[in-house]
Amino acid sequence: MLNKMKILIAGVAAAAAMSSTAAYADTENATATVQIIGAVNLQKFADLDFGTIASAATAGTVALPTASNTRTCTTVTCVGTASRARFQVVAATNGYVIAISHSPTVSLTGPGTAMSATLASSAASITFNSASLQDIFVGGTLNVGANQAAGTYNGSFTVTADYQ
Repeated sequence: MLNKMKILIAGVAAAAAMSSTAAYADTENATATVQIIGAVNLQKFADLDFGTIASAATAGTVALPTASNTRTCTTVTCVGTASRARFQVVAATNGYVIAISHSPTVSLTGPGTAMSATLASSAASITFNSASLQDIFVGGTLNVGANQAAGTYNGSFTVTADYQ
């Protein structure tokens, strides 16, 4: 019993030594904040249109750059006009950088074998300014098969704008 009492007294003494006194304690307050900015709103003004193409006995390409609506046709014959897709970020918070991304390719399906186009955009990012909205163009290179069947071919792709 005496040993149990010695162990109890040693335990109480150790606990007292481990506890801090009020003279050494301190408490501080902190503030939590958050700033909510407006959502990004991307608007499409024009679709991507490779125009009218006359296929040939060998495969070819139609390149429509992001800088202009002037296309370059290789092996195939381009007739009429073409146009790049055009987008604008129409709402966001001024001064923030907006990242622009898009599908890397689009498959155009129609009456014949599907054709693929590799896509490119005029900007990977923009700094938003509501007083001066910037155009974002999407162009690409369309791969036209040899003796591609006549008809209309369509496909869809996505363009995304988000805060960086």
